[in-house]
Amino acid sequence: MARFHLSGNGRASRSAFTLIELLVVIAIIAVLIGLLLPAVQKVREAAARTQSQNNLHQMSLAIHSCADANQGALPASAGYFPGTGRVRGGAPAEHGTIMYYLLPFLEQDNVYKNTSDWSWNSGNVIKTFVAPGDSSMPGNYLTWGNRGATSYAANWFAFGSEGTRMRFPSSWSDGTSQTLTFMERFALCGNGGNYAQHIWGEDGQGSGPGSQNGNIYSCSSASTSLPSFGVTYTQCVDGWRASAFSTAGCMVSMGDGSTRVVSAGVSQGTWNAVQTPAGGEVLGSDW
Repeated sequence: MARFHLSGNGRASRSAFTLIELLVVIAIIAVLIGLLLPAVQKVREAAARTQSQNNLHQMSLAIHSCADANQGALPASAGYFPGTGRVRGGAPAEHGTIMYYLLPFLEQDNVYKNTSDWSWNSGNVIKTFVAPGDSSMPGNYLTWGNRGATSYAANWFAFGSEGTRMRFPSSWSDGTSQTLTFMERFALCGNGGNYAQHIWGEDGQGSGPGSQNGNIYSCSSASTSLPSFGVTYTQCVDGWRASAFSTAGCMVSMGDGSTRVVSAGVSQGTWNAVQTPAGGEVLGSDW
């Protein structure tokens, strides 16, 4: 403890802390920091999940607005919309991802109107397409040729591939609350993005079930494989799969605008069922 003694003028003076006392204080502070850090991390993760939940909610609501503005038609995962063929030159882009065609309904009309020919020509960052919990997201939110990255993917079965004109909600006979729309997915897969670098405007690779494992080959759509749980983006080896950004699970949105967290306990059968809009399946108890 600090010691006091009388000075020459009769006043009590206080000596400095001893080395042991300082070490004790430092040790106490270190313990308090150690106790506080996990709580702070949990708060940050909760805030990131809340923001991602809001992003997914806004994207799903934009589907409704887009359908209302286009007589019930929805854009495909990637393709021409609202037309069915090429109209040469100019803006807005004639060919794009569903994320591009939702921009006017996400308060991003300027980006939509100023993108020419193909949606991948845009280099804009759209914060609605960025999940705070996506550890793979570059600090400048850009990847693949300095274009705006995305932490989300669309459900190909709900929107189809080029040339498809899904009617909403009439063609979703399973019900909007039973059909998945968007899901979280790492913007970069593999150390340095070796396996995939996802941008919201990538419409040049087409979309649809591939020949191997039913995978979806498009930056705008996700694989039919179960989401990656408990995997960091540097450990990622399948860039097309949905991804869990936290231990809680993978955040997804449904056609009615609701969101939910898909846990690691979900079965492949249930995951398949929630992707099809008109399959007539009954979702399992694990949903």
